[in-house]
Amino acid sequence: MSKSRKSSVVLMISIIIISSIGFVMTHNVFADIQHSLQSQLAKLDQVARLAKRHYVEDVDWDKAMEGAISGMLENLDPHSVYIPADKVKENKESFAGKYEGIGIQFDVLDGYLTVISPIPGSPSYRLGIIAGDRIVKIDGESAVGISVDEVPNRLKGPKGSSVDVTISRVGVDEPLEFTIVRDVIPISTITAGFMVDDSTGYLAVNRFASITSREVEEELQELEKHDLRRLVLDLRWNSGGYLHEAVKLAGKFIHGHKKIVYTQGRAEGGDEDYYSDQFGRTSVRDYPLIVLVNRGSASAAEIVAGAIQDYDRGLILGENSFGKGLVQKEFMLDDGSAVRITTAKYYTPSGRCIQRDYKGKKVETYYEEIPDSTWGSAENLKDRPVYHTLKGRPVYGGGGIQPDVYVPNSGKSKAPKLVNKLLEKRIFFEYATSYAQSHPQVNTSLVNFRNRFTVGSAMLAEFQALAREKGVDLDAALFQKDTAFIKNRIKSEIARIFWENDGYYFVALENDSQFQQALKSFKEAREMAALQ
Repeated sequence: MSKSRKSSVVLMISIIIISSIGFVMTHNVFADIQHSLQSQLAKLDQVARLAKRHYVEDVDWDKAMEGAISGMLENLDPHSVYIPADKVKENKESFAGKYEGIGIQFDVLDGYLTVISPIPGSPSYRLGIIAGDRIVKIDGESAVGISVDEVPNRLKGPKGSSVDVTISRVGVDEPLEFTIVRDVIPISTITAGFMVDDSTGYLAVNRFASITSREVEEELQELEKHDLRRLVLDLRWNSGGYLHEAVKLAGKFIHGHKKIVYTQGRAEGGDEDYYSDQFGRTSVRDYPLIVLVNRGSASAAEIVAGAIQDYDRGLILGENSFGKGLVQKEFMLDDGSAVRITTAKYYTPSGRCIQRDYKGKKVETYYEEIPDSTWGSAENLKDRPVYHTLKGRPVYGGGGIQPDVYVPNSGKSKAPKLVNKLLEKRIFFEYATSYAQSHPQVNTSLVNFRNRFTVGSAMLAEFQALAREKGVDLDAALFQKDTAFIKNRIKSEIARIFWENDGYYFVALENDSQFQQALKSFKEAREMAALQ
């Protein structure tokens, strides 16, 4: 587009916007902000003209306008955002819970497109593609040196279409050729679900998409076939999603016609009440329930935890949740981009808005704040509004969901910088893949593996050798300091190779202080919910 045409477009946009404001005013909408808004839009037009005339280089107007939109929304609140057109489809796929492609989790390691895991039931899974496979050609063209962003463009495609891939596999001399017929690939919102022992179930939900309540129902029914009598529901690092899916999930544990959450906003439709039986349900569970939360539990995850806590239905255990009590609605723009604008605040059944204070803070500061044990201290709580659960227990607004039992995660890495380097280079994955391929006899049963398999000094030496080979500078003192964590991570990754995500978490939870405390807290959870 020529400079003069760009200038004309910017001017025309400004005139249209300003004229539209005038039209809106004739209908007595936003009358109180008419003058101020017109003035600011005129200022934007003036700045655009000055940049067009005086800026030292050509102006990328698309980028400039997107920056202006993002800046405006950022000044409203941290959760109102602009979504570029190229990210809209990706977001929709994530929340729809499916996409069309070949079905692999991948990364680019040392320039090679590497399969981290085939998605169970996907075309890749059915063809026998395995973790560690390197895709070296796609449709006859080299994939060596491919970027992460290029991969979806070359592997995704409509259901029924095909793609030819050439795979290099450890232990196989000749390249393997596969023709993969693409299909609809589910993006599960269940991270893991299994029986921990003969009566305890574990279910981790990573976000709330359109399929979450259905997936949870199917998982619970499967666990109940194995005599599930108490449940740990893990909502740690669950950043939220669809409000109605959170309502459906909470309704699986809360009897009757009870309010799960309500919203209040300025626009029409902003005030709504949501009830436990509103969307229909097959059954309501009565077994003891413990919900794990941490600073990564936000929005819809906090709706579930808040309702469970307000009705004294289960025990909330872990660390203070994120504190997001705002509801966003997505609006599509004409060029395929979108804006997500906060339209309401939500409140738990007791009346709490758990939104943390964000006013006057930079977005980075808001997200980097780490809720810790001090958030539940008397000093911190004295200025926060107090509410009460169904049984009269005090709970607080303005700062996320405070757990009933505070448990710090003492099982995390003691040398995070070192571990982050190892993770960035995928050393755990590469070592586990190599070990599993050369020790197939380890694949007996998951319980036996957890109880009997140990990561010894010889394995640690091999692991260190691989890390050095891949350019990781190993500090001996830091490695020694974090040996327990590293051993558990290696063992968990080997379990993932043989038993997928369930295997990984079945082993990793051995080193999880919050989960281990949950196993000891079911008596309290049972008494709180007055269960027999």
